[in-house]
Formats: sequence, C-alpha cells, structure tokens
Amino acid sequence: MKRRETKMWERIEGFMFSPSVTFRASKGETFSDALKYYVPLLVIFSVLFAVVTAAILTNSMVLGILTGISGMLPEACPVGLLLTILGQFNMLTLGGGLFIGALMGGIIGILILGIWVHIWAYAFGGRRGLTQTIKALMYGSTPFLIFGWIPGLDIIGAIWAILVIPTGLIELQEMYSGRTILALIFALVVPMIIAGAIAAAFVLSMLEGAYSFSYAIKI
Repeated sequence: MKRRETKMWERIEGFMFSPSVTFRASKGETFSDALKYYVPLLVIFSVLFAVVTAAILTNSMVLGILTGISGMLPEACPVGLLLTILGQFNMLTLGGGLFIGALMGGIIGILILGIWVHIWAYAFGGRRGLTQTIKALMYGSTPFLIFGWIPGLDIIGAIWAILVIPTGLIELQEMYSGRTILALIFALVVPMIIAGAIAAAFVLSMLEGAYSFSYAIKI
C-alpha cells in the first residue's frame, strides 16, 4: 500500500513538473489505468471543493448578502430564485450536492471533452485513438485537481493544466506541436463561434420582435 501511494505521488509530480517524460512513460497504459489515476484524484478534489465552497456559501455574512440580493430581485428572476435556494441550505446538504456535482461533472465532462478534442486531434493528424486523447486530458488535469479547490489558486491550477494538456497530446497522439496547438484552438474557438452565432440570432430576433411591436403600435 505504501509503495502504491508513493508511486501515485511520483506520477502526480511527474505530470506537473516533467510532463513530457511522464506522458511518454504512460503511452502503453490502458483507459482503465487512466481511470485508476484520475478518479481517486477527482474524488479527493470533489470532497475538498465541496467542503470549502459550502463553508463559504453558508457563512452567515455570505448568507446575509445572498438574502439581501435575492430580496432586491424580482421573484421570477432565476438568479434571485437561485440565491434564495442557496440561502436555505445548510453546509451538509449543500456540500453533498456540490460533491456529487463535481464528481459526476468531472467524470462525464472529461469523456465528452475527450471526444470533442479527439475530433480535432484526428483532423490534424492524431491517429493513436480516442483513448490516448482522453488519457491526455485526464493526466493533464492533474494541476487543476491538486489546486482547483483552493480559492485563488484555482486559476493557477487551470492555467497549469491548460499548459500540460498539449504536451499530453503531443506525446500520446504523436502529433507535431504546431498541429496540436491548432487542434486545441479549433476545439476551443468553434464552440465559442457557435454560441456567439446563437446569441446573435437570439438578440436579432428580440430586436426584430421589438421593432415589429413598436411599428404595430404606431399603426
């Protein structure tokens, strides 16, 4: 057991500080091996994230602010409703919900993100299979899982993970660095363009409706 814990810590240190070498050494590992590494870290992260976040949100001062803000908003406002609901939770129930959300989101999210990133990795030359892409994301998320539950350091963990993940794709998918960066840029930009187009269409439809309404009133 002690040997296994030591190996786990060495891998964490490797993915954070020597990612190229560590990713290269993990090339022959299976999806099951990646899960055995990722899931325990995700569970620990989810517990710590839930405890810290619930403690902050259930703080008497924070609850007072939430209650005050929710009282200033219309009853039908989703934000006001959410703040009111948060104000009714105690630390245990809120923490439990946050834990389940973080755990399930981390498992389902990494799989969906892996499929999406793999589409672009494949388009730019990655031919080593979907498993390698998901492994790159699981292993590459190590810095965020270590620091992401700490307010203030969560941003550092996220940026660190973003810098590590391309190395994982380069090593595991055996892609050139330039193609890897392009694949990740497309994976990020395309959803932003789609979301922007949907938002623009919604705004235009609202403006058109408002114009039609004002025109009908004038007539």
